[in-house]
Amino acid sequence: MSDQQKDRLRALGDLEYHEAVLGDSGIGELCRGAELLVTTPRLAVDIVPFLDGCRLISVQAAGTDVLNIPAAREKGIVISNVPEFCTNAVAEHAFALLLAVTKRLPAGPPLLHAGAWDTALAYTTTGLSGKTLGLFGCGKIGSRIAEIARAFGMNVQATVRDPSKARDVATVDFDTLLTQSDFIVLAAPATEHTTGTFNAAAFARMRPEAVLINISRAALVNISELLAALDAGQIAAAATDVFAPEPPPADDPLLHHPKVFVSPHVAWGTEDAVERLLDLSIANVEAFLNGNPINVVS
Repeated sequence: MSDQQKDRLRALGDLEYHEAVLGDSGIGELCRGAELLVTTPRLAVDIVPFLDGCRLISVQAAGTDVLNIPAAREKGIVISNVPEFCTNAVAEHAFALLLAVTKRLPAGPPLLHAGAWDTALAYTTTGLSGKTLGLFGCGKIGSRIAEIARAFGMNVQATVRDPSKARDVATVDFDTLLTQSDFIVLAAPATEHTTGTFNAAAFARMRPEAVLINISRAALVNISELLAALDAGQIAAAATDVFAPEPPPADDPLLHHPKVFVSPHVAWGTEDAVERLLDLSIANVEAFLNGNPINVVS
């Protein structure tokens, strides 16, 4: 947070500020004693047992799957999130990963640095126009991804829980999504309905030239079965911005597989999106203290 953002919180009470460290097993102790807690969603432990007398948790994210929400509610804690702050950022990053895969961007620099480009065409790439992009989940981010895809001349289809809420995208059943998509982007939250959806059975139904891109949550994918599918040639490649745990250990096989493209959960992190996230997480606290809570997670 900037000094100005911290001052907004100081105007509301005594501020105790800690920079977040990924994987910090001591984060629960840092939260102890908070009456109003503004927190990163990157929690390595369940913080709720450390919260006595806490009235509000303002999560700096749209997703709240890292929180033990039932336990928090039993303690009377209101949970607010920031539901819309990075729609464009995440949609753009989905295409950054898609283009990295299809245009083989990581392959170019080593070839050039080694002086090994000595043919008329160093390697072929894949075009997007006319291809079919499948979306697993189609909320605001999925809808924005669909808009960008259409600008590339792609066909778009989506599998959603409630087809009546789909936004200008043709909806299909899950099997059609798997069998008729050249690229599949995961844009659904991690829930009991979506966790582990992309497993060996799903990969076996996908096209061998298909690419899986995850800008949602790692829990949607069975990682060991994804790696097995890549090794067996059941799908061509995968790209992910999300891991479990975060940060991943240095020996995480996703980081070393030649058919997997990775980024360190930065899809949401454009400068404007970060500022919006921080401002709105503070606004949640201000609204709560004014007696009109906003962005309350239902």
